[in-house]
This record gives sequence, structure tokens and C-alpha cells, in this order.
Amino acid sequence: MEKVFLRGESLSFHSEAYRKVAANIEYANIDNDIKTIMLTSSLANEGKTTTICNLANVMTDLDKKILLIDLDLRKPSVHKNYNLSNNGGLTGYLINKGDYKDYINNIDIGLDVMTSGRIPANPSEIINSKAIKNLIKEVSVNYDYILLDTPPIALVSDPITIATLADAVILVIGYSETEKEIAKKSVDSLKRVNANIIGTILNKYPMTKKNKYYYKYY
Repeated sequence: MEKVFLRGESLSFHSEAYRKVAANIEYANIDNDIKTIMLTSSLANEGKTTTICNLANVMTDLDKKILLIDLDLRKPSVHKNYNLSNNGGLTGYLINKGDYKDYINNIDIGLDVMTSGRIPANPSEIINSKAIKNLIKEVSVNYDYILLDTPPIALVSDPITIATLADAVILVIGYSETEKEIAKKSVDSLKRVNANIIGTILNKYPMTKKNKYYYKYY
């Protein structure tokens, strides 16, 4: 797994690639009102969680206030990337119905994280709940961008539901790990719910001296 870096790592090939992705998001938002962005992948182990964590890190360099929410309620891993406890988190907030700010972890200037919390017995019901919609609406007042990590779209239906709540979707594709037809089906599934797919990130591209990380936007 690629490492998660914090702000200040300006010379890394990886950090520079993520900064270009962050800049492209800003350009895509010039004539739009994109605030909530969902990242997903077709299959497991394509690097979507590391990608969204690194993207959240570099977006703070644009002087943006970012909230990263782990909405993978089946196999969450955002907390592992930041060495956080997964007690409380999103499911803790939903159960206790307190102030969401009590369930936020501040990682760095401009970057907050809400972990998934304990894995529930009914992830799909929670994802489809009004409480999730209300939370996203509430936090959007205090952040420039809300980034949502989700399960793989070819494995469970959760990302389809989440896509209807997000202003934009980015699909992460693992190089030489995802068959073209599977990736196409993932895109088709998102289009069926009118998801706003603003780009794809081709992850795990072979490193060379000239190409440390390959990314694509459309």
C-alpha cells in the first residue's frame, strides 16, 4: 500500500500527482457547485482509501477546509491510515445522536476525519438512512469539501446509494488489476443513478524515472 503523507511533502512524485488531481477538481468546480465528492473503485485493493486520504491531505494546501468521512461500513480502513481509534466515529454519532463535532478527529490544519465507527450489522440500512443525508447536509456548512470513502462498487450496492448524495464521483482503477469490462460496468452503474462522474484515477501504475504516478481526468 502506498503511504499516506501529511502536508509539507513537496518533493514527492506522489504528492505532486495528487496536487494535480486536486487542482483539476478545482477547475472542474469553476462553473459548478461541487462540495461532496465520493471516491470508489470497482474491486477491493485498488488503492481507493489511500488515494482519498492523500487527496484530502493535499487539498488542504489549497487553503481548503476538508472533512473526510469513511462510509465504508463493511471494511473500513481510513482510521488505519491515520492511526486513529475507530471507536465512536460515524456509527457512534448516529447511535448517540449528539453533536457530530464530538466524533471528528483533527489531523492537520484544515483537515478533519470522521472514521466509520464500529462495523454495524446492517450497513445498507444505515447508508440509506435519512440520518446520513442530514449529516452530509449539516457538515457541508462548515467545510469546503467533504470527501466520502466507499466500498467497491462491483461488490456491494452502498456506493450507488452514496453516489446519489454526492455532488461528484471519482473512480479509482488499479492498473493491471481491474478488467476493462468490470470498470465499464461500474461506470454504467453510476450513470444509471445520474452520478456526476468527474474523473478517474489510474492507480498502481508501474514506476519509472519518468512516470512515478499516472492519473487521468476527463
